[in-house]
Amino acid sequence: MSVEKEYQRICDKLGFIPSEFKAPDFKEEDDSWVSPFSVLTVSEIDFLYKNGFLVR
Repeated sequence: MSVEKEYQRICDKLGFIPSEFKAPDFKEEDDSWVSPFSVLTVSEIDFLYKNGFLVR
């Protein structure tokens, strides 16, 4: 699978573009917040990182 197709598949799975994600600005610790990236596998997160999609 090409990099573009895999990236699009991951974007579709997340429902947003990873490089545009902005984490909430918590004023205090919030253990109830779940990262939207938690739906990804380790391989998918690794793919995003290694291909520069998580770098701002």
